[in-house]
Amino acid sequence: GQTTLKDEGLDSKTIEEASGTSSGGSSDTSSGDSSDDNSSASSSFTVSSVSPADGATGVSRSGATITITFGDDVSLKNTDGSSSISWTTSVTSEGSCSGSYGSKLVHISRDNFTNCQPDNGSVSGKIITLTLNGTLSSSGSYKVKVLKTSLDGSASTQSTSGLQLSSDYSFSFTADN
Repeated sequence: GQTTLKDEGLDSKTIEEASGTSSGGSSDTSSGDSSDDNSSASSSFTVSSVSPADGATGVSRSGATITITFGDDVSLKNTDGSSSISWTTSVTSEGSCSGSYGSKLVHISRDNFTNCQPDNGSVSGKIITLTLNGTLSSSGSYKVKVLKTSLDGSASTQSTSGLQLSSDYSFSFTADN
């Protein structure tokens, strides 16, 4: 015996056509141009989750920890090429976001970023962890902003592969008494 193969009903495509990267002819995809979908996944760096969750209520004013998780390993790059993996703030009261906190890449504020809360932080893999230095100054709404570039221009939030954060990222929570 010989085996006979039938190709009835099978479409033949080149590798480029099958992957959606063909430059000529028409592409039969129902979900749009897949080459755009693939390139955006590999060319953007974004925040994937936060804790407390955006809009969370009842967050403790003392001992609050904030975590920001990215889609890739994160690096807080300084303009001299060095990276920050942790920071300690000896200040225990609010300060001007654009003044004393101008070089920081993550701001915590209760007044729409006029003044910022002091924090200590660390970077490990995909996660930035902030531990508040003291208690939040009052109960109420707080906003957290991860900056693409620090206000003084001295640092940027990047992936370890060098992609800069796509845009500033903000979220909020409400602290209890």
